[in-house]
Amino acid sequence: MPLKPSTGASVLVYQNGKVLLIKRGKEPYKGHWSLPGGSQELGETLEQAAKRELKEETDLTAGNLTFAKVRDRITYDEKGNILFHFVLATFITSDASGVPKALDDADDIGWYAISEMKNLLTTPHAQEFIEEIISSHVTG
Repeated sequence: MPLKPSTGASVLVYQNGKVLLIKRGKEPYKGHWSLPGGSQELGETLEQAAKRELKEETDLTAGNLTFAKVRDRITYDEKGNILFHFVLATFITSDASGVPKALDDADDIGWYAISEMKNLLTTPHAQEFIEEIISSHVTG
C-alpha cells in the first residue's frame, strides 16, 4: 500500500521574546528541538489537535490560537524513497497558561530567543520557519 501524507498541527508559543521548544523524544528527528505538535486525530480539527498536542507535550493550556502557516514536511532515505510525509498546520499564540514541563514524547523543554536557536540541533529549517511566522504575526 502506498504511503499517504499524514496531517498534524504544531504551536509556536511566543512570550517575552522567546519561543517554547521541545526536544523530540521520538522519530522522526529524535533529539532535535522543534515546536510542540503532532498528529491530528480522526474527528479533531487542526486547532483542536494543536491545543491537545501542546497540552500533552508541555502541560500548557493554549487560549487563543492564530493560524500561521501550513507546510509539507517530507523526509527521504538515502535512496530517495519517502520515509515520512506530514502536512502540518502551525498556529501561534502568546496566550498559554501553566508551568511548562516535558511530557509525552518530549525529552526536554525550553524557552529560546531566535538568536539562541542557531546553537541548537533543530528540525530542518525550524529557525527560518519560526522567524517567518514571528515576523508575519507579531507586532511591536
